[in-house]
Amino acid sequence: MVFLISSILMALLSFFPDPKVGNAILFLATVISIAFIFLMFEGLIPHLNKYLFSTEKAFDRWKLICFIINFFISFFIILAYFLTATSTQITIQFLGWDVLLPALFMIFYFGWNLIQIFYIRIGFEDFSVNINNKIEDKYGISKKKELTCLIFLIVAIIIPISMQLGTFIGLISYFEPQSGDPIDPLIWYISSNVVVFVIIAITLWRLITLYLRSKKNNSPNTFASIFYILIWIVIWFRSFSFLNSLRSITQPTIEMEIVSRLIDILLMVVTAIMVLKSLGEKVYDSMLLNQNNMPFFLFAFTILYIEGQIIMITGAGTLTGIFANRNQISLINNFLIIIITVIYYWWYSEYSLERKGIILRKRYYPEDVALIINDFKEFLVNHNALDTNKVGDEKIQDFLRSKNLEIQEVKPSEVKPEIKTENDLNSEM
Repeated sequence: MVFLISSILMALLSFFPDPKVGNAILFLATVISIAFIFLMFEGLIPHLNKYLFSTEKAFDRWKLICFIINFFISFFIILAYFLTATSTQITIQFLGWDVLLPALFMIFYFGWNLIQIFYIRIGFEDFSVNINNKIEDKYGISKKKELTCLIFLIVAIIIPISMQLGTFIGLISYFEPQSGDPIDPLIWYISSNVVVFVIIAITLWRLITLYLRSKKNNSPNTFASIFYILIWIVIWFRSFSFLNSLRSITQPTIEMEIVSRLIDILLMVVTAIMVLKSLGEKVYDSMLLNQNNMPFFLFAFTILYIEGQIIMITGAGTLTGIFANRNQISLINNFLIIIITVIYYWWYSEYSLERKGIILRKRYYPEDVALIINDFKEFLVNHNALDTNKVGDEKIQDFLRSKNLEIQEVKPSEVKPEIKTENDLNSEM
């Protein structure tokens, strides 16, 4: 609740593009973020668990009291920093709050937008794997499975083309010049759509070549097609937001401003949920994070993210508003995310299929080699070709260390063992 109230308050204050307001929001965001960071570290103390992490759904006064205490501690620390450490008061000007904090928050904003695909990808991959496994369980290795995989490929080809065509036709009327109006908005709109269709062509070429490689490896699958569709939804969403922001700049309206903000909020909430889920699955062995204090970390991070965008509009410290409005920020932000997403898809689409044994590998990473050597040892043991009394796990680990290979806890390989027939073996000879 505190997080939501503070976020809404900061968003409302951002309607006033004034450096003084920007300084006030900067101070508030810093105080709240530091308070959440304090709570995150306090969450590691077992004696405080009953005060910070009660399971009751009703209002818990102890949680509020703990936040208020940390808020005032953070308030006085940051207040002292603001009063005594402007860039004109200290020797190293960059360490002044009016330079350091605005620059840091802007890095958080753009940096987070550029890496969020790494976290969104986790949910997409899990969904794609589940669908692929269901189809394999239902059809096994058969012509029906090959036909199903081909149908999914065709659907994956049709969806991005039809979505972008629909977007182009649906929005073009807003860019068509009226009598006497300049034609520049229409040119920008058509050019932007041409770029998106080029991206569609590039990514579809990647998808089709991967499908052909999987078929050559006798491993047709629906994973690649489903994963592509989900990734493309992100690209389309960003391209639509880009075009929507372009429309808002050329034809500014209150309605479009509201739509743009709702889109930003929606994506922020969805991404925050995915980050909480993905990070929550990796905190069991962490020294700083656990299932209880993870939300405090996420709240602190998201506050910094919101503030990074607000700073560029209102200005703060020695910075003035870099952009005139949110639409200009949205244009740059969406453009960068589209580029990063396409590059990431180009690499990860092949990498994931290689890891799953769906296509032949072009490269092996150190951890892959270590797992293969371990699997080969098990193969020899199972065929009575290796005496474990002479060559056991310790010897294998020593050998891996001698080759500077990373030692990891042995886990089941992602590659499903392929049963080869005598004809297959003869063809490889």
